[in-house]
Amino acid sequence: MKIIPKHVKKVAVIGLSCLGDMLLASAALWNLRRFLPEAYFVLWVGPGAVAAVEGDPIWDEIRLYDKAERYKGLKGRIRLIRELREGKFDLIIDLRSTLMPLFSGCTYNPLWGLREFFLPKKIHEAERNLYAVSTLGVPIYSRQLRFHVKEEDKRRALEVLSKILEGKKFVMMNPGSRNPKKRLPPRLCIEVGEKLIENENAVIGIIGYSKEEERDAKVVLKALAPNVLDLSGPLSLSAVGAFMEKASLFITGDTAAMHLASAVGVPTVAVFGPSRPHRYGPWGNPHRVVLVPLPCAPCDDRGCVKGEDFRCLELVNPKELYKCSVELLKNPISY
Repeated sequence: MKIIPKHVKKVAVIGLSCLGDMLLASAALWNLRRFLPEAYFVLWVGPGAVAAVEGDPIWDEIRLYDKAERYKGLKGRIRLIRELREGKFDLIIDLRSTLMPLFSGCTYNPLWGLREFFLPKKIHEAERNLYAVSTLGVPIYSRQLRFHVKEEDKRRALEVLSKILEGKKFVMMNPGSRNPKKRLPPRLCIEVGEKLIENENAVIGIIGYSKEEERDAKVVLKALAPNVLDLSGPLSLSAVGAFMEKASLFITGDTAAMHLASAVGVPTVAVFGPSRPHRYGPWGNPHRVVLVPLPCAPCDDRGCVKGEDFRCLELVNPKELYKCSVELLKNPISY
């Protein structure tokens, strides 16, 4: 199925619920938008992923795809199909890979999942999305993930950093994660942070959104004070992205913030344990991946063979993490 641009006036995109997954689809959607610059784009997106797209001018309209309420169960799916048919869309992109496009009434109704079905499992998720959109005849103008940082957040980040850096390097660090198995141990962040402050003249900015993430962030902040910037708490994603754009380095586990770093292009060191870096690691930005030294990793977080409470990230060597960090600080384009 190849899209003829002049036949597409209105596009429906059924987005995802996970913030990180929505960011990983952003490169494919950005190429589609550039291919259809005159079309009207409507995006349905889950509550947890709204922050990945809000304020971005490529979307003409954003609607909340709340599967717990308005679009719950079979009735919810029927409601969405009815909205799609009433909207008279010419093209539907269903990132959830359901059969809904077949009932949408759209002229172009590709099944997203079938287009990536025969791809090797080790292909990166961003690449899978790019491949799927390319099968529709969409040229790949760019492979870069996309995230829109608001101008007011850029100005605010520049104002804050201009007061504290004074020639120092700005390094951001993300100890937390909503998944406990992907959280970086505070002691690991502290040891690496101390070396970066002492040897690389760095100021460390610490993020952490949820209460659990903020708790770990506070531990690291206290240990590294005063050479720190507290960015923990419910800071908007755009605000975090604005600070990332000014950072020389970002250190993180496998989190949505890692994909945000890829989108804004900051050099990133990502620590992986239970998840797969070849599928979900950094994409398109200078990066290094630190792997847990265990034969069972990655396990896809399906249950730890070492015991229910075992945290494989506890085994990450601080020296290796620091080495990768310095490599990117000194030569970020070598990746």
